Amino acid sequence: MPTERVVTRDGIALRTWTWPGDDPPTLLLHGIGNYARYWELFADAVAGRLRLIAPDARGHGASAKPESGYEPTEFVADATGILDAYEVERALVVGHSMGGSHAIDLAGTHPDRVLGLVAVDVGAEAMTEGSERARRLSLERPARFDTRADAEVYLRQTSPGYSDTVYANRLAWLFKEDGGALVWQSSSNALRGIMERRRSAEEGWRAWSAVRAPVVVVRGIRSNVLSAETARRMAAAHPGTALVELDAGHNVALERPLELADAVVDFARSLSRRRVL
Repeated sequence: MPTERVVTRDGIALRTWTWPGDDPPTLLLHGIGNYARYWELFADAVAGRLRLIAPDARGHGASAKPESGYEPTEFVADATGILDAYEVERALVVGHSMGGSHAIDLAGTHPDRVLGLVAVDVGAEAMTEGSERARRLSLERPARFDTRADAEVYLRQTSPGYSDTVYANRLAWLFKEDGGALVWQSSSNALRGIMERRRSAEEGWRAWSAVRAPVVVVRGIRSNVLSAETARRMAAAHPGTALVELDAGHNVALERPLELADAVVDFARSLSRRRVL
């Protein structure tokens, strides 16, 4: 079972979960509206082969929800603060979607803290369909559900096709009880602030070009966020980058946790071999 801890950076409390395992320490950054335990199935598949650290991003889960402070620089500062709190000098960083964008920024602005980067279904530029879906689910969601069954119906209707295990995980961590009803853990104000700061394709490619760490790009072949063309351009921009394409949609860690875990562990081992050489 993972261990829970609260890390405080600049007055912002960030709930983190860690799973014990082998080096290198691996920081997991989730996407918009999600939570640290999004990585549960992935962590189970890693099965101790890596030491995992997963925070609830600010505005999400049980972390603090300030009125402002949702610029990408703040999320990057939170990530370095978490590494400091766990006394991790350099980490393998795995980021999905929004967390992938923050992982890219972390690798570009703090190259001394990043051993390697795994960008999971996040593009230097995003497909319009995926961007619109993210906006709709973040900003137009119902505020509350009278029953757990109502919440589950909503999840299954808006995000069909997952296993019962995935829906159970999402019901457990997306919501909290409020007066007998279920409300979202993530802050609507936070989601709005994040969506308002989405970067342009030009900004995305500039951030990608700043990455110097070894990289693996992971794409779900049914993704509506990361196109095959963009993924290949991203890989081509960094010689030696591996492009891993799995039979999944945008949420690769939910649909293909074992395959993703194996790819990340293989990458971690390759980084260890490079350091020995």
